[in-house]
Amino acid sequence: MSRCAWKGWFMMGALALLGGAGLPPPSAQAAGCTSIAAGKCHLALPTGIDLAYIERGPAEGTAVIFVHGLTDSIRSWEPTIDALARAAPDLHILAVDLRGHGASGMPDAALCAPAPEACFRPAQMAQDIAALMDARGIARAYVVGHSLGSFVTQELALAAPQKVAGAVLVATAATGVGNVALRDYVLAEPVEGSWKKALEAQGKAFPVDFYRATPEQADPKVAAWLAANWDVDPLAPAAFLEPYILETAKVPLGTWIGATRAALAFDNAARLAELRVPVLVLWGSQDNIFLPADQEAVKAALTRAAAAAGITDYWKQYGRVPLPQSGAQESDIGHNVQWGAPEAVAGDVLAFIRTGRPDPQQPYAVKKGEGFVIEAGAPDPAIVELR
Repeated sequence: MSRCAWKGWFMMGALALLGGAGLPPPSAQAAGCTSIAAGKCHLALPTGIDLAYIERGPAEGTAVIFVHGLTDSIRSWEPTIDALARAAPDLHILAVDLRGHGASGMPDAALCAPAPEACFRPAQMAQDIAALMDARGIARAYVVGHSLGSFVTQELALAAPQKVAGAVLVATAATGVGNVALRDYVLAEPVEGSWKKALEAQGKAFPVDFYRATPEQADPKVAAWLAANWDVDPLAPAAFLEPYILETAKVPLGTWIGATRAALAFDNAARLAELRVPVLVLWGSQDNIFLPADQEAVKAALTRAAAAAGITDYWKQYGRVPLPQSGAQESDIGHNVQWGAPEAVAGDVLAFIRTGRPDPQQPYAVKKGEGFVIEAGAPDPAIVELR
């Protein structure tokens, strides 16, 4: 979809949102749903999605919205949200399950099952976030997105900058086109490799019959694969990852296929320079999804954007040790920055909200006994000012 077509499409969606049919009045407070344990709220959006979300803090506070990554859920952000809420109880904090993820509904199968990628574009997910904001009476918010969620955050900030007070892009890139990890180690295998073969052996037709099927239907032992290859981080507590694995095994394959293909088609290499909102990028030194070359492209684009807007954007590296030859995160902060260092990420988000820049200290991992702990320091270059 062209830039002009996307802007027109977004505006039509925004006009539809103004009607607010079936939505609670903006002044209504979410009942409960302040955490995963308390239960998630649900909202039927004009975009056709039943969106699950949590909400905590005063409605009149500065709004902060957290957006997770591919096949993740609100759980990805919960430790960071807890730390942020403790540090700043005056903030109005929300987090969402993106369409087809967590407890949120899938897009209409009749329209989407034949080509799931047509219904899982980051631009469409951004429209869901805009609809949530309108429904909850939130005029502007700081939006914090991780990985796929950072693509969604980029799209929202580009299409509706008046809604975005600032964007925090965690483990981001300017484009997903040709990304080796997404192409070869998610989509080709196992999704359209062994999982596809197993489901076809059960008589299911690809991709229509796969839309609501799950990884555990394709592989009864999928939890072991997820624990070894997907929901894994040497710095994250096991107690955090265990329920994550069980949830990921149930994410519909329509989401895996649609969101991964859409991410591989995502390309903001040129458009990112058009961002006109303050931006903070956080990246882990052992990120094995979005590599140093991706970060150089992000920094170059945001430098142009900041200069055009007359502001300063920031890029901050977590960790000291680069990605080892194995290509796997082993000893320092990786792609899931907020899993390894949730309190530090919360501190940077809060500093960005309060001062417009991140905290000057850089977290990194230090081996202690059989595990790792996060310590703080400020080796160069911890923070790069982009202007």
